[in-house]
Amino acid sequence: MLTYCCLLKTLLLLQSFNILCIFKVKSNLNFTLTGNRLLPIWIAFIFFFMLPIHLLLEQITEVNSSDISADGPSKIIFLYLAVVLTMGFVFVFFLAKLGIQSIEFKGMKLACDYSWDRFVKIIILGLVFSFITFGIYVPWFIKNIHRYFVGHSIYNNHRFSFIGTGSRLFLIMSLTIFIPFLVVGIVLFSILDSEIDLWIYQLIVMFSLIPNLYLTFKWMVDIRYKDYLISSKTRFFPAVGKIAVELLLAVILVFILVFIFRFFASFFKDIWSITEFFPAIGKNAIDSVLAAITFGIYFPMAFIRLYRYFAEHTRSNVVDGKQITMGYGGDLRSDFIFIWGQILLTVVTFGIYGPWAFTKVSERVVSQTFVTTDFVSVD
Repeated sequence: MLTYCCLLKTLLLLQSFNILCIFKVKSNLNFTLTGNRLLPIWIAFIFFFMLPIHLLLEQITEVNSSDISADGPSKIIFLYLAVVLTMGFVFVFFLAKLGIQSIEFKGMKLACDYSWDRFVKIIILGLVFSFITFGIYVPWFIKNIHRYFVGHSIYNNHRFSFIGTGSRLFLIMSLTIFIPFLVVGIVLFSILDSEIDLWIYQLIVMFSLIPNLYLTFKWMVDIRYKDYLISSKTRFFPAVGKIAVELLLAVILVFILVFIFRFFASFFKDIWSITEFFPAIGKNAIDSVLAAITFGIYFPMAFIRLYRYFAEHTRSNVVDGKQITMGYGGDLRSDFIFIWGQILLTVVTFGIYGPWAFTKVSERVVSQTFVTTDFVSVD
């Protein structure tokens, strides 16, 4: 009787706020893509994207280290660039198609009716307009690609649709990329005539991208499914602070690792003799490798923490007394160890294990992501 009275008081209290949550239905997603299915695309990606991009970077390095001929840069650079762009879009298309078709919810898989002809048309027109407008069209180009993938995804015979606009993305990119970079460049190199190290400038640029990451993600999660409007309900300062903390932790780890390396290296002259023999390359190469390793060490943890944060703040409006919310139920430590194990397996197999690492990590993350239907009464 006492329990019943307490329950009745609780219900009356909720009713006084005009919102009464009746019950929740929680369902986890599932991911069924296997490494065997991804392997052919992975092999094509290595030979037709990673190899050309390596050759492209070599050509750019040669151009930067030598005088440009009167005929201009080598034509081979544009050939490599064309191959990289083409294969990059091809890889995105087929990976998106495989990924969408492998997501399962309540025993029913998502479907898609992606058309290669339509996708190619979007890419060609986007590249042409971006070129002739000197990059101004890029936000609308990105919007068309994102809207295509979202709008041609289907669940339970109902399509999703993306309702974000290119003009909003243009405003985001202008306020968080173009204007800040222009101001920083003018202040540092023109007004102050700064002689700062390159890594300091890179750090400034990196932190200036934090608002862009948040606002772009929030822009991307603006999706309609039937009468549900799904969006990210994160607030600007808490979300930006969350991203900044993760990035700051990674940067601190870089400084710590570089300091430790240099401290111990001072006792081993052979190591420093390498940097003395290659004064412009050796030290920078070592610092770059250390930075990459450190970022790589912390990246899985940063990814899982941010993924959980944004998943928990993704929800829909209330439709017919129902609201859809998302969440992530994975354990941070075990997920971190698992992801790093998959990375190490990929490294020791020289990338051969890549498809299985990608699918296993995706399956682990997706399967621990849940969708909750809250049945509510709003007066």
